[in-house]
Amino acid sequence: EKKTRPEFTFSKYAFLFVFSLGIAVAMGMMMYMKKSNPPHIVFILADDLGWNDIGWNNPIIKTPVLDSLAREGVIFNQTYSQPVCTPTRAALMTGYYPFHIGMQQKIITFSQGSGLPLKLKLLPQKLKEVGYITHLVGKWHLGYCNWAYTPLQRGFDSAYGNLGGLLSHVTKMGRGMVGGDASWYGYDFRDNTGVVQDDGTYSTILLASRAVDIISKHYPAYPLFLYFSIDQPAKGYDVPSEYTALYENIENEQVRNYYAKISLMDDAIGNVTQALKSRGMWDKTLLVFISDNGAFYFTQGTNLPLRGAASTLYEGGTRVPAMAHGTMLTKTGICEQPIESYH
Repeated sequence: EKKTRPEFTFSKYAFLFVFSLGIAVAMGMMMYMKKSNPPHIVFILADDLGWNDIGWNNPIIKTPVLDSLAREGVIFNQTYSQPVCTPTRAALMTGYYPFHIGMQQKIITFSQGSGLPLKLKLLPQKLKEVGYITHLVGKWHLGYCNWAYTPLQRGFDSAYGNLGGLLSHVTKMGRGMVGGDASWYGYDFRDNTGVVQDDGTYSTILLASRAVDIISKHYPAYPLFLYFSIDQPAKGYDVPSEYTALYENIENEQVRNYYAKISLMDDAIGNVTQALKSRGMWDKTLLVFISDNGAFYFTQGTNLPLRGAASTLYEGGTRVPAMAHGTMLTKTGICEQPIESYH
């Protein structure tokens, strides 16, 4: 059955954070938000999740939490990102096309002496000006050669997760390129400025636990901005065995583990939504879920039926799963209108 585009009517908050997702519109909304009761915002950014790596596009993959949220909310069926993660994250945080701010050149490596330009005021900084409490849980990947480029100096009240682009879920070691070869370069999992070393706990579980802790301690009278930059499915195939058991009928071990990582991500998001409900914040929360780019060729992710993969300009690299949920969305369903969510 052919999907049709509903006639959506979005509240001002939904328009701000779903269609813009950047500070350009946020700046224009400041005076309005100062005089009203702004929503809590939970922005969930998946890492290298392909078009066909989500339950509403591929029923083989078990994502019951996200599927339920999508059914109750809005699926954005033509949402476009940048082809790799750093440019996407730069656009999200600034509202600028990456080539306008020098962030269009692939990803920031661990030995690179640069980052998101310090002259720019970022989304969390603008949100703090209108009363938001801001937290980053997960991947940053916008510069870490100097503390000035790191999240606590760019508008976040707290930051928990990896500063770089590639992290071992188990050892918490970061990985980067040295002379063309991938090399582990040290612990890259931080609790604000402190280093979190390997304690045997899978990183996604740690991230979900911190997100739940932030919500449970948050005073609901103040608007919350939680940037949950989750480290899944990304690269590598390490995953707790209880999730691989969900796909025991799949013979290929790498495919089985990759799908298991997506189900683990879904479970983590379920913990966050349950915490919001328990804290009495759910009915005032706008939740947005999206991927930073498509799946890479070298993973078991799939962007079918789209052509290409992450790091290409084809739709397989730039057209990503996206949805929003919240009581401020006056209509639900599937939106077929193209959205350049990351400018």
